[in-house]
Amino acid sequence: MVENFEQPTQLSVLTAQEKARNTERQKYVAAAIDRLSTAVAVVGFLGPIVGIANVELNHKAPFYLIESVVMMTSIAVSYGLHLYGRMQLERGFE
Repeated sequence: MVENFEQPTQLSVLTAQEKARNTERQKYVAAAIDRLSTAVAVVGFLGPIVGIANVELNHKAPFYLIESVVMMTSIAVSYGLHLYGRMQLERGFE
């Protein structure tokens, strides 16, 4: 019996479909994490700016310190999420 090696077997087709599905899933996860990082950056950075703008004119030093810490933390978390999303995306293309 002669096998035709040019025809893909059903197992190889299923394996290719599974790999494509996993790649798409990883791309979706990476995009969702990147959207989350953008949301964290916007809320954590613009939120305190709006809060500072609404503070009464008596300068409350601890308030500004807290707002600054929130802003820097949100930027750091956002960058970390962005890097994690890129890592997930690279894992999807392996």
